[in-house]
Amino acid sequence: MLTIQFGQCGNQLGHELFSKVSSDLESLNTGIPYEANYEYAENTIEKWFDGMTEHGRHVARAILVDTEEKVVSKVCKDANTSWTYRTSNVVCQSGGGCANNWAYGYKINSQRLSNTMLNVTRQEIEKLDRSQGFLLLLSSAGGTGSGVGSRMVEILREEYETKAIVAVIVLPFTFGEVCTQNYNTILTLAEFSDRADVSVLFENQQMHAMSTSLLKNVNTMLYDINSIISENLLAALQPINDARYNMNFLISKIAAHPNFRFATIKSTPHIPVTSLQYEPTHKWDVYIRHLKQTLRISKSQVELTNAQLKTPNPILGKTVSHMYSPCVSNILVTRGKSIENDAVILEDLQKRHLYPEWIMLESFTHLHQQRKFLNRDKFLALITNNSEIHRPLDIYLDKAWNSYKFAAFLHQYKQFGLEEDDFLEAFAKVENIVQEYKSLKSGN
Repeated sequence: MLTIQFGQCGNQLGHELFSKVSSDLESLNTGIPYEANYEYAENTIEKWFDGMTEHGRHVARAILVDTEEKVVSKVCKDANTSWTYRTSNVVCQSGGGCANNWAYGYKINSQRLSNTMLNVTRQEIEKLDRSQGFLLLLSSAGGTGSGVGSRMVEILREEYETKAIVAVIVLPFTFGEVCTQNYNTILTLAEFSDRADVSVLFENQQMHAMSTSLLKNVNTMLYDINSIISENLLAALQPINDARYNMNFLISKIAAHPNFRFATIKSTPHIPVTSLQYEPTHKWDVYIRHLKQTLRISKSQVELTNAQLKTPNPILGKTVSHMYSPCVSNILVTRGKSIENDAVILEDLQKRHLYPEWIMLESFTHLHQQRKFLNRDKFLALITNNSEIHRPLDIYLDKAWNSYKFAAFLHQYKQFGLEEDDFLEAFAKVENIVQEYKSLKSGN
């Protein structure tokens, strides 16, 4: 698998992701025999790394793309990790960034960078006996991740028609980071909806709330947000006890329907590292029930009941009739030991009422890995493609359309060649995605 990191967010997230991979590899408390752990380590290294330096540091199988040198320079020079980046895989033309402008990234800077990006990509792919595909990391708020990333996903799809492309898109705070973020987000989602096989969405707002509520980080920083995103991704992507599990398998299970190519990841438990040894470990069914609760919607259908911000509760509450967000598909990945009196019971997530009646394919998949994940006795990730995906998209769509009606900031895009029709096409695509997800109905 080749990871490509775009812009400040993508490169900072990528650095944290590889650091988590390294931490997982170096975990001493694995809970499995030496031989099984050795195989897990071999599979992990094959997936994420490409050889070692003469000083014994693993080399990340990654390409770093940016239009400013500050972040890529910092992550490449980090001497505190047991891994490193290959400096020849840094694609950076210092030009003052993309001014938080999708059009500048897509039309101008991507032209300057695309040949180099493609050459480096070809070199990396040619080294591999078999390639699982691409993992793209980016934010939709700024100009480089959104604009250059959008152009690059087009190029990759043209060049590698049959390779898997999984995009990880970080959505901005809805109350605003930059004035152009809503346009950038809509233009990015429109491009990726056509080119990526699946786009995994993370909301900065949600990650920030998890950090403050569950991990008790009062002064939550970007690093803390990236840490949670990385753990979610790794819990989904690290090796499991199934030889079939790769990017294509994941895509075939989570995004088989061409109209529904988006997903999110729910995970549990999230415990401050300092508290790990003091927190009780519940039975699997407690955590699985908790993950199902994250799929609830309120009676008013106005907002999610945010179970993701609560800790799992082993005590069953009163039986109340809840509505659940209809799911196109779910993949549950469980990590940790399953024993006779604490088996992984899947009934909660197999209920027919979670899935639309027209879905005939196997809509639920369970994958298990006995090895402990980052020293936790148990960790679960639910990769879910469900109707609630429309909610954040709807918010950005409304905000972007309200700006567009008054022609706010449009001149910043038009000066780099983006036309009215380009905006209208992007609005139409994202509006269509929102309507498709809204129209999902639960089964019986």
